[in-house]
Amino acid sequence: MAKNNQSRQGQADSDPAEPKKKSSRSSSGVPWHPVWRWLISLLLILHLTAVFVAPWDLSTDPALPPGYVPPADAQGKPLPLPPRDSTVWQQPVVPRKLREFFRHYLNLAYLNHGYQFFAPDPAGSNLIRYHVYDSGGAEIAAGQFPDLDDQWPRLFYHRHMMLAAQTGDMGEESGRLYARHLMERHGGQSSRVEWVLHRLLSPQQVIDETPLDAESTYVVLAEIRETAGSTANPSVGELPVAIPGAGR
Repeated sequence: MAKNNQSRQGQADSDPAEPKKKSSRSSSGVPWHPVWRWLISLLLILHLTAVFVAPWDLSTDPALPPGYVPPADAQGKPLPLPPRDSTVWQQPVVPRKLREFFRHYLNLAYLNHGYQFFAPDPAGSNLIRYHVYDSGGAEIAAGQFPDLDDQWPRLFYHRHMMLAAQTGDMGEESGRLYARHLMERHGGQSSRVEWVLHRLLSPQQVIDETPLDAESTYVVLAEIRETAGSTANPSVGELPVAIPGAGR
């Protein structure tokens, strides 16, 4: 009897263990169908592509075609070059097409910006100053944004900061819409909006103990005046934006 038990035990030990079958289910017990795997992989690829599209587009500039002869007057003096949005300039095809394809997703996910403001040499930040007047020309409201005294909590302030930074490259109509909104909000008949660049202090200014908010550090980049009854047509869509003077 003992011999039979020993022989059976030896036979059991000699039999190779059957390999365990790998489960096709995830750790949660829900199977990953190949269709879902392909779909999620595709979405991840599209998202990562979109993350790179905006900085790539903002880092590429239009160029004049080879052999282009700059315009000159009758005396041979050079004239200003055509505007960047004219057909003379050659646009980078690939980044522009990708930007157009991902435009709505970039705006929805707030990925439509570059990252050069993290560079070791940022140039400043933007402000929007405004003045609203009544029918007699008397000022009835004035202010600026962003403004820590008015915009709170911090996220609300940051939103106003980005609105000010993006205004310039969204075109003149964007500024006019701000001017009209401020007129309606304060019940005015005319308004003046200034787009301002607040420069950082230079090393010499730091040595001279110049205040961070010294008047010399503010530069007016553009000014728009608007009156009640005028029309403003918003630009179609939104594009990736550059922060003027501060890298893109």
